[in-house]
Amino acid sequence: MVATGPDGYEGHVTFYIAVPDIEAALQKAEQLGGERIMGPEKVMDSVELGQFKDPEGHLIGLVRGSE
Repeated sequence: MVATGPDGYEGHVTFYIAVPDIEAALQKAEQLGGERIMGPEKVMDSVELGQFKDPEGHLIGLVRGSE
């Protein structure tokens, strides 16, 4: 069995980069021409996520975990 998405959905992979400060990283991405998609958002009480698209439209994830 092969899993498929909705019609017209090509699928994607999102790479997540560990950063010390999600908000600061998202602000920097915006200053450099990126577009904030999500975040910062806390999940599971110990992980914070964010996402942005770079100027070429690639989706990039950011993660900060409690140490």
